[in-house]
Amino acid sequence: MKETPILQCRDLTKRYGNHTAVNRVSLEIQPGTIFGLIGPNGAGKSTLLKLFTSLIAPTSGTVQLHGIDVQLDPAAALRGSGAIIEWPYFYTDLSARRNLDILSGGQGPEYRRKLAEITEFMRIGHVLDQPVRTFSTGMKQRLGIALALLPESDFVILDEPTNGLDPEGIVEIRELIRSYNRTFGTTMLVTSHLLGEMEQICTDLAVLRDGRLRAIGKLEELLHHDRRLLVGCDDPGRAKLLLAGAGLPLEPLSETGDELEIALLRDCRAEVNARLVAAGIRVWKLEEKHSTLEEFFLETAGEA
Repeated sequence: MKETPILQCRDLTKRYGNHTAVNRVSLEIQPGTIFGLIGPNGAGKSTLLKLFTSLIAPTSGTVQLHGIDVQLDPAAALRGSGAIIEWPYFYTDLSARRNLDILSGGQGPEYRRKLAEITEFMRIGHVLDQPVRTFSTGMKQRLGIALALLPESDFVILDEPTNGLDPEGIVEIRELIRSYNRTFGTTMLVTSHLLGEMEQICTDLAVLRDGRLRAIGKLEELLHHDRRLLVGCDDPGRAKLLLAGAGLPLEPLSETGDELEIALLRDCRAEVNARLVAAGIRVWKLEEKHSTLEEFFLETAGEA
C-alpha cells in the first residue's frame, strides 16, 4: 500500500498583482526521499518553499504537511518539520550552542540529547561553545542544517545548502545530507543551482520554470528516458542487422566507424553481448549512456 505523502500540494498558485510567481503547482513528496527542486533564477522556488511552510498564503490551492492543511492549522502541520529558507541570521557574538537554543526554542533533557546527536553528526559538536563569528562558511552551513533538524524533524527543507562553499565544503555537505537521510530516514527537500550535486544527492526531482512545474518524477527515470547503448565491435553493420531482428527491447539508431548506437527500453547489455559473440562478432565495448541532469534541465527548462 502506498504511503501517505509527507507533503502534498494541489493547484498551488501565488500571484503578486499581475505577476504569477507560482502557477497551479501540484506535487507529492514521499517519506524517506531526498526531493530536489531546481529551476532558473525567478522560477518561483523560494516562493514555493514559503508557501509550503506557511510563511506566505497562497492565492489559491492547498498545501498539506503530514496530512494537515498548512493554512488551516500551521502549528500542527509544521510539527516535525524544519526549514532553512534563504539561510538564517545568526547572532555572531554568541556561541553556536546559544544560537541553537534561542533560534530553535528548544529546552529540557530531550532537547539536549537531540542537540548532542545532531551536532555530532554535523561535525560541529566540538565547536558548540565558540562564537559563530569564528566559523567558516561551511561551518555556518552545518549549523544551519543542525537548526533545521533540531525539532525532531522527519521532514527538512534546505534552501541552497551548499551556497558559497568551496569544492571540499560542497562534498562534505553533500555527504552529510545523504548520510543523515540513510541513517535516520529523514525526508529532505533540497534546492540548489549545482546540478551535478543534485544529481548525486536526490532520489526525486521537480523542475520549475516561470512558476510552472515542467517535470517531476524519480531522478533515475527522468534521466533514463533516452537510454542508449554504445556497442564497439569489429562488424557494426552486421551487428546492426542482427540486433534489429533479435526481438530485444532496443532500436538500432546509428552506426559510426566501429561503434553502433542503440536506443534502450531496459538494460539488455548481457543479451546483446551474448548474441553478438555467438554470431562471431568481437565486442570490446558495451557502454550505457543517458542524459545528465544538466542536459535534462536544459531540455525541460531551457537555457534561461
